[in-house]
Amino acid sequence: MTTTEKARIAEEIKVFKNTDFSDSPELTDEQLAQLRPSHYRNMANYKPIKKTVNVRLDADVIEWLQSAGKGYQTRMNSILREAMEKAV
Repeated sequence: MTTTEKARIAEEIKVFKNTDFSDSPELTDEQLAQLRPSHYRNMANYKPIKKTVNVRLDADVIEWLQSAGKGYQTRMNSILREAMEKAV
């Protein structure tokens, strides 16, 4: 990150900290519970960036994932995503 970018971000933070939110309504507990990250709002258009990684998994875990047929990597990703969402 360049010095110029750091300065711009610092200025944005300063402006945000000085923002008056007193006229903003408070969210109810129900509304807060419904909040989701912005990329989940319109899942039809959500296309996550894929990243190649190398992991070492137990052979029985791989066999179990592959036993359901083609697409074991997609299943693995779904399982990990579900665990991630529960952790949030």
